[in-house]
Amino acid sequence: MMQWPAGRLSSTDPGGRRRVSRRRALHIGGAGLATALVGLGPATTSRAQAATPEPVIEAQFSPERQLVLTEIVLSALAATDTPGALAGVWVPGEGSWTLAAGIGDLATAAPMRLDDHFRIASITKTFVATVVLQLVGEGRLSLDDRLGPFITGIPNGDEITIRQLLNMTAGIYNYINDPVIAVDYDRDPLLPFMPEQAVEIVRAHGKADFPPGTRSQYSDTNYILLGLIVEQITGRSVAAEITERVLVPLGLRQTSFAATPELPDPYAHGYAVDHVGAPLRDVTRSNPDVAWSAGAMISTLGDLRMWVDALVAGSLLSPELQAERLDIEAWPSRSVHLGYGLGIMEIGGLLGHNGGIMGYGSWMMHDPGTRATIVLVTNLGSTTGGIASVIIFAEIADLLFPERGFAALVPPPAATPVA
Repeated sequence: MMQWPAGRLSSTDPGGRRRVSRRRALHIGGAGLATALVGLGPATTSRAQAATPEPVIEAQFSPERQLVLTEIVLSALAATDTPGALAGVWVPGEGSWTLAAGIGDLATAAPMRLDDHFRIASITKTFVATVVLQLVGEGRLSLDDRLGPFITGIPNGDEITIRQLLNMTAGIYNYINDPVIAVDYDRDPLLPFMPEQAVEIVRAHGKADFPPGTRSQYSDTNYILLGLIVEQITGRSVAAEITERVLVPLGLRQTSFAATPELPDPYAHGYAVDHVGAPLRDVTRSNPDVAWSAGAMISTLGDLRMWVDALVAGSLLSPELQAERLDIEAWPSRSVHLGYGLGIMEIGGLLGHNGGIMGYGSWMMHDPGTRATIVLVTNLGSTTGGIASVIIFAEIADLLFPERGFAALVPPPAATPVA
C-alpha cells in the first residue's frame, strides 16, 4: 500500500549527512495519511524475460556523494531488519548512482541484483490512469462521465465522476480494509480472489466514506473500478491495453501486468513479518488478482526510471490531458507538501508514485525542475508498505532537496506499528 508517514527519525551529523539509528526498533511499519494496495506475485521461471539491458554509461556522482547515498540505504536496511534494496538516483548535469544492497533470497543468500524484477504495487495506478486518459483523448470516455452507468450498486455511484475516481475524491470505501484482505490475504498471499469480489465488498459495506468531491482519501477500490471500466469500453483486458498503449511504445520490456503468482527471472524474493522478533515469511508468490488494476504490475529499476520520466513529461498524452493529470488535489500535511492528481502523486515538488504490497515497498519520483529521478525498492513489506523504502526515499530526497522538508516524512519508531 501507499503510505505517507509523519514524524522524523533521522538526526543530522556534523557533516550534514542524515543517519538512521541502527538501534531503532526492528520491523517498524508505515502508518500514514493514506495507504494503497499493489499487485503481488513472485517466484518461478515460467514467464522468464530477458534481463534488463545494460544502461548507457553516465557520469557518476563524486565518491563522497555515492558514499552518503550508500550509507542511507545500508543504515535503513540495518535499522529495520530488511533483507535488501535496489536504489538509483539520476540528476542531469550532476551525476548518477545505482546500488543493489543486501539479500535477494534468504534461502540461498543470493544477493540483490540491479536487474531484479519486483512487484510495484500502487505504481500500477499510474499506468491505469494513463490508459483512462488516452480513452478520454479518443472521445470514448469523459472525465465527467458518472460511475453508475458502468458499475451499479456503488454508494453515490450516480454522482461519482471518472475524474473523482482518478484523483481519490470519490469517497468510496477501500476494499483492502475488509477482513478478507486485511486478515485473510495477509495470512495467505495466494488467497483465491477476483476483482469483482472487491466490488461486492464495497456493495456489502453499503455506505460511502464521504460525499464525492468534498475531500480526498486514498482508496484502491477506485482503480479496481477504473480497470473494469477500461475493459467495458475496449472489450479487452486492462493488461492488454496497458501493454499496447504504454509498455510497447515506451520500450518497457521488463514491465508486465502479472497474470500468475510468479515473477519473471531474475527477481528479488519478497518478505513479510508478523510481529517484532518473528521470522521473516517468504511472500514472493501471491495472487495478483487481489490488487489487480490497483497494484498487480511488476517491473525493474531501469524500467521505472524510464517510466517516471515519461509519466511526468506527458509523453503519451496531449498537453491538455497532461495538464489535467497534473491538476493536483492538495492533502493535509504538517511539513512537506502532499497532493494527488489523476493517478499521480506530488510530494515536495516531486511527481510520481509509491507502492506497498506483501513483500515489497517501492518509490519512483521525478523533479520537473532539476529533472532529478529517484527510484527504489525494498523486499520487506505488507499492504501498508515497507518502512525501509520510506526512510530511504525521504533521506535521499532530503539530501538532494534539503529545503523541502523531506526528513519529516520519516516516522518516529514509537509511532509506527510492525510492518
